[in-house]
Amino acid sequence: MQDKYKTIAENYRVQLKIDKCTFVVSAANVQTVKGAEDFIARVAEEFPDVKHNDVYAFKIGLGSNSIEKASDAGEPAGSAGPPLLQAINGAEITNVVIVVTRYFGGKHGIGGLIRAYGKCGREVIKEAGVIEKERHLTIGIGVPYDSMGKVINDLEGHHGKIKDTKYTNDGVEVIAVMKPSYLEEFKERITEITGGQAEFRQLEEEFR
Repeated sequence: MQDKYKTIAENYRVQLKIDKCTFVVSAANVQTVKGAEDFIARVAEEFPDVKHNDVYAFKIGLGSNSIEKASDAGEPAGSAGPPLLQAINGAEITNVVIVVTRYFGGKHGIGGLIRAYGKCGREVIKEAGVIEKERHLTIGIGVPYDSMGKVINDLEGHHGKIKDTKYTNDGVEVIAVMKPSYLEEFKERITEITGGQAEFRQLEEEFR
C-alpha cells in the first residue's frame, strides 16, 4: 500500500488573460469530498455575478480508492472540467480541488476552451508548488486481555504509534497509527502471536 503522495504546497489563486477572457483560478488542498465541495461553494459565492463561476475538478485519495470529479458548469461538454482534471493527473497530485471563474471578453471554440482550461489548471499547480506528504492509517486491534502486551510490544518495535486503549467485555482494543505499507505484515504477526484471536478494523485515513 502506498505511503507517500504528492499534492499542492499551498492554496493559491492566479488570474490569467487568455484571448480577451479573464480566468480566475483557485486551488486548494483538501482531504475529503466534502472539503472539495465546500471550497467550490465558497468560490462560487465570491463571484455571484459571473455565469461560469464554478467550473471545477478535484481528486481525493490514492490508487483504486481515489475519487475524481469534474464539472463544465455550463461550458460545452468536456471543454472545461475534464481539462482541469487532466492537469491534476498530469502533475501526479491528489487531495486537490481547482475552481475556475471565467469573465467573458471574447469567444472561444471548444478547442480553445479545452486549451484555456488546461492552461489554467497547469498554471495554478505550478504557482502553488508541489510537495510530498505521507499517508497514515488509524486501526483498531481487538484482542483478549492476555494478548494486549504482545500487541503493544509489537507496535513499539515496528513503526506503530499507540493512540488509545479501550477495554471491552471481551478484551481490549488497541488504537494505533501506522503507515499503510506496514499494515499487512503487522496483521500477520499479530494473528500469529494471538493464535488467530485478533480482530482488525480501519478507523481513519489521514494525510499529513
